[in-house]
Amino acid sequence: MLNRSYIQSHKGHLHYTTDSKILSLQKRLKLSSEGADLLKIIRNLSDPTKLKIYLLLTKVKAIPVTDITQVLGLSQSAVSHALADLKNLGMIESYRCGQLICYSLKLGKRKRKLLSFLEGFK
Repeated sequence: MLNRSYIQSHKGHLHYTTDSKILSLQKRLKLSSEGADLLKIIRNLSDPTKLKIYLLLTKVKAIPVTDITQVLGLSQSAVSHALADLKNLGMIESYRCGQLICYSLKLGKRKRKLLSFLEGFK
């Protein structure tokens, strides 16, 4: 039994929750490894620069770093740092095209899950 003596006098109230319900909620809200992975991505996307870059990459197939800096009005060092973090998370990929380094979203399950989550904000 949980130590919740403060709630006993509230039986019948809308906010009253039984001990078994509390335990059930605790189990249901534990993050799986997949959920923890998605949380790590969401934390990184809380950075405005990374989020803008990610959203930009959802609109194009590929784009060079120089164009990202132009579109977002950010310095190349800020963009490069954010791109490195997104690449380390496995969210984007890069390739060389002549002297340019181009970036695109990495295909896969992670991308689909994140895009479906972000669709709610359009």
